[in-house]
Amino acid sequence: MVIFKNKSGYKVYKSGSKTKSVHKRVAEKRLGGKVFKGYEVHHKDGNKINNRSSNLSVIKKSTHKKIHKKSIFW
Repeated sequence: MVIFKNKSGYKVYKSGSKTKSVHKRVAEKRLGGKVFKGYEVHHKDGNKINNRSSNLSVIKKSTHKKIHKKSIFW
């Protein structure tokens, strides 16, 4: 498997013809299943390439947007 950064700065890999996010895959492994629709994987430290399980949390999409909206004004 070849891992590379996409244009947004996230680590991704190819699975067949699809490009998939490493952070989502790590979160799904920890959960033991898929991330449900309406939820996203959040990097707690804000570092898009820190994909350690301890740095990832699965949260509602609306909550994720609020977190990142606030961080724009640091």
